[in-house]
Amino acid sequence: MKKLKWLIFDIDGVLINVTESYDLATKLTVEYFLKKLGKNIEVDLELIRALRKKGAFGDDFKVSEALMSGALNGKLSDFVESFPEREGIKWVREKFGIIVKSEEIERVFNTFYLGEYYKERPFDFDGLWKKEKPIVKKKLLERASEKFKLGVITGRNRVELKLAEELIGFHFESAVTRELYIKPDPKALWHLVRGENGAYIGDTVNDGLLVENYKKEYGKDFEFMMIGRDAKDVNNAIEGLLEKRM
Repeated sequence: MKKLKWLIFDIDGVLINVTESYDLATKLTVEYFLKKLGKNIEVDLELIRALRKKGAFGDDFKVSEALMSGALNGKLSDFVESFPEREGIKWVREKFGIIVKSEEIERVFNTFYLGEYYKERPFDFDGLWKKEKPIVKKKLLERASEKFKLGVITGRNRVELKLAEELIGFHFESAVTRELYIKPDPKALWHLVRGENGAYIGDTVNDGLLVENYKKEYGKDFEFMMIGRDAKDVNNAIEGLLEKRM
């Protein structure tokens, strides 16, 4: 392994446990619209996680839209199981069309996730972001910052990133949020590292696609570490990389 200059992290599922926030917001959003469309379907959280890991969606608004389409056109578990790996919302729209406008999905999802932080909320809700818990150890990030340049590339917006940083107790000077680029757009990685080498630590196929696209687009080396495959969790990944750097 080359001497790495950068450690770039995904946030959700890597630095922060979002099983009771983003996962639940996705579930509630999908069920909200399905009910409006005449379908009383309970969405299993494990199906949400399975689809997110399998596909290339970039954010949970698109995951929500895909799940709605799947539920309205057959058995949801069959849809997730047969979903083509590395495909995303474009594939879903070509197959099923657009069922709910993306702006409407975003408004409802943000209401569930951000609650009072979201001014355009169509109804009041106590934001699910309050249920998030850090996975990464703050002291490990501080140790890593002495050896590497640190950054994040996330599907969160700036407000959501700030909430994550407050929870972790660590500020990332270098960050790409969805206002700039959506994964797996390779410009997201180039924006931070400008050709310098490093490793991106994520937990989905989409994260791996980001690095793959970057290497193809810019002809530069960059490593990808998948949580659950290459390391037990982010702390294990950081500790391993720190040991190699010593």
